[in-house]
Amino acid sequence: MLAGTGAAANTMETFGLGPRGAAMAGAQVADANDYTAVFYNPAMLALRKDINFGFGFSWHRAATDVRRTAGNAELDCKYCTPPDSAGFNLGLIFPLGGKVKNRVALGLGVYLPSQRLLRTQAADPNRPFWYLYNSSPERIVLNAAAGVRILDNLTLGLGVQALANLVGQGATMQVDLFSKTVTQREIDSTLATRTGPVAGLYFAPVPSVRLGASFRWEMALLYEIPATVDLQGIGSLAFTVSGTSHYTPHTFTLGGAWDVSPDVTVALDGEYAMWSQAPSPYVNLVIDLSGDTLNALGLANALDINSPQGSPGFADTLTGRLGVEYRLAPNFEVRAGAYYRPTPVPKQDVPFTNILDADAVGLNGGIGFSFADPLEIFEAPVQIDLTAQGTFLLAREAVKESTDTVPSYGYSGTVYGLNAAVRYDF
Repeated sequence: MLAGTGAAANTMETFGLGPRGAAMAGAQVADANDYTAVFYNPAMLALRKDINFGFGFSWHRAATDVRRTAGNAELDCKYCTPPDSAGFNLGLIFPLGGKVKNRVALGLGVYLPSQRLLRTQAADPNRPFWYLYNSSPERIVLNAAAGVRILDNLTLGLGVQALANLVGQGATMQVDLFSKTVTQREIDSTLATRTGPVAGLYFAPVPSVRLGASFRWEMALLYEIPATVDLQGIGSLAFTVSGTSHYTPHTFTLGGAWDVSPDVTVALDGEYAMWSQAPSPYVNLVIDLSGDTLNALGLANALDINSPQGSPGFADTLTGRLGVEYRLAPNFEVRAGAYYRPTPVPKQDVPFTNILDADAVGLNGGIGFSFADPLEIFEAPVQIDLTAQGTFLLAREAVKESTDTVPSYGYSGTVYGLNAAVRYDF
């Protein structure tokens, strides 16, 4: 963990992993009982004695309303409506045997977007865009972790999120302006692997009461695309496009789960996110024009450009999550959850920033049921989980000065989601 670096943000932070966790509003740091523990709390992997496999699908749509409230300027709403997001997730818990049987388990969780493996998008500062919903879900994610049972009622988990940055080694061009020909053209860019650590702790003072804690390192996809154009006989034009997207902060979660009765479980989580360290989501452009001809004319530095890149001024947040599971029968459960997430984004009343986000209230519900395989391929029952999600983005307004190129506007929205998965214990 001391050597951890940033990793790219993903849909798990925004919508949760797996329909059971999503139905209970993400209150899973002390109650994740399947492969989703690799994300919520890797310490809980060690509680499994059987191999657990799951495969699921999720879909989300944002119905947003962004409208001009004052001013004569036009509101450029190219990014006011986020695209639908859909993807597949699969996970596996593999308890080890031998001398560490019932003591160590490995876990793996993968999210795979259905359309784009990676989308890096940064809107122009004069165009309002939804910070969490415009492109964040379109990102492949890999989580791997191990859970270790220290005592019968105490486990520890350590894991890693393995993702990538978009890094360009450089594009080089040589242009002969007199003959109007390109004499050389090369490019070298890579997806560079990055990792970010996760850790968890689980403690059950009594069988009916469970406590959990987890930590996730800050996450960010860094992109840098340098290029150089050699204008033969005149000079060299070098420019670099760089920035940060898909950011999520250092996140600390504490929570508990209580079996009120043999049939009812209540889970409560508190999540502290250090959004105050967030970088600007806008693109930074650096242009450097140089050469002997320009030096002789005294224009070597006159044409250099560096776009402004300040802190967005985000604030730390404390999110509360509540989930309930009611086991109506040995093979049927009903789940519900709610959460409140204050927005980290300050009011966008100043020029050159139009980041859309609002205080969010989530109301989720779902069911889980199991049945014997009618084809008799699997000996144990097959578990099906279904969840519907609703996130309500409370109304907010950005009041702009009359001299601003962007008019005042109000905004709100609702994000709907469906989540389904099949799970099986071998």
